[in-house]
Amino acid sequence: MSPAVANPARLTPELAAEYPFESRFLAVDGGRLHYVDEGPRDAPVVLCLHGNPTWSFYWRALVKGLSDRWRVVALDHLGCGLSDKPQDWSYVLAAHVANVEALVRHLAL
Repeated sequence: MSPAVANPARLTPELAAEYPFESRFLAVDGGRLHYVDEGPRDAPVVLCLHGNPTWSFYWRALVKGLSDRWRVVALDHLGCGLSDKPQDWSYVLAAHVANVEALVRHLAL
């Protein structure tokens, strides 16, 4: 499992209160992909994928509301949220899809 970080970007106290999840990271092509993984590991999985230009914060109410009985995984695509923002990475859809696939494999979803 990737390392968990309490407040990787030093979120403001107000933002951290709204987003109280452990941050996790996966090294992918281009940088570190940020994600949260909340709930029982043996529960059915809800995988939350955001659009552009948002981040996993968009799913915070869903994560809070479902993680007592579901395993909820929400990622930040590269360039968004708490993930790295590499200047020289290809931000085409296929590259984002490859990173989602890498995360799914990494977490054995």
